[in-house]
Amino acid sequence: MGKAAPAEANDAQKMVPADCFSVLLMAVDKAAVTKAQYDMMSALDGSRTASSFEHQFRAITAKAKELKARVNAGEKFKPVQPTMKRGV
Repeated sequence: MGKAAPAEANDAQKMVPADCFSVLLMAVDKAAVTKAQYDMMSALDGSRTASSFEHQFRAITAKAKELKARVNAGEKFKPVQPTMKRGV
């Protein structure tokens, strides 16, 4: 099994909003995560159980299913437009 990354490496990781992760699950057409994948997350994390990851992902996978249904129903999502250019 893999070991957790050193604490200083974990501190440098960026957080991704749960809604964005739901979109990624929807994009790869996976609205579920397997037990083996939760086990792998636990092994890589080194401190959390697979069950705790499963609990955390319930809302994310539910949102992925909801987004998939909305896209299939024809809903269009409009991105935020830039307001000003940076630099000269």
